[in-house]
Amino acid sequence: MDTWKRIDRTGFYPQVVKQALRRALGGEAPVASLCQVDAAFDRGSVFRHLTVATLTRDCVVQLHVDELEDGGASVATSIHRSADIAGYSTMEILDDPQRARGLSEITVAVNLRGTRRIELEPAHCDDPDCAADHGYTAQSFPDDLSIRVSAAADGEDALAEAEEFVEALAALMGVRGG
Repeated sequence: MDTWKRIDRTGFYPQVVKQALRRALGGEAPVASLCQVDAAFDRGSVFRHLTVATLTRDCVVQLHVDELEDGGASVATSIHRSADIAGYSTMEILDDPQRARGLSEITVAVNLRGTRRIELEPAHCDDPDCAADHGYTAQSFPDDLSIRVSAAADGEDALAEAEEFVEALAALMGVRGG
C-alpha cells in the first residue's frame, strides 16, 4: 500500500499528517513508510498517538502526532539525512520457526544518533544476606525511532509494509556503506 493510502487508513487526522509529511519531504517521493497508531492513558483519559516513519533516497522523516486534551493535536516532525543513520535493528517473532515461516510481529529500531534511553536498576552482589546499598547499574540504548508492527493488531498488510521498510532501510544502508 502506498504511503498516502496507509495514512488515510489510520483515520488519525489524515489531512494534517499528509500535509506535514509533504512539507517535510520537500518534493521527494517516499520509498517506504511505517505507520503506528497507539493509545496512551493520562489522568483517566485516553489519548491517541500516530508515528509515521518515511524513507526517501536521501532522508528519514519521522512524524509524531499527539491528540491533545482540549481536542487539538500537536505534530512533531524530524528530518534526518540518510548519512545520519548509525544503524538499525529488528526483532522478529515467528509462529513456525522450523520452516522459517509465520512472521507475526516485527519491531524496527533506527539509530539516528539523536536520543538515548537509559535503563537504571539497583546493583546487587552475590551474597543473599547482604543489605548494603550497591548503587545502580545502567545501560544506554539508542532510542530515536522504534516501531512495533504485528499481524494481530495491525493486519497482515501492515506487517508486509514493515518488511518492505526494513528491506528499503537495508538497501539504503548498503548503498551508503558500499
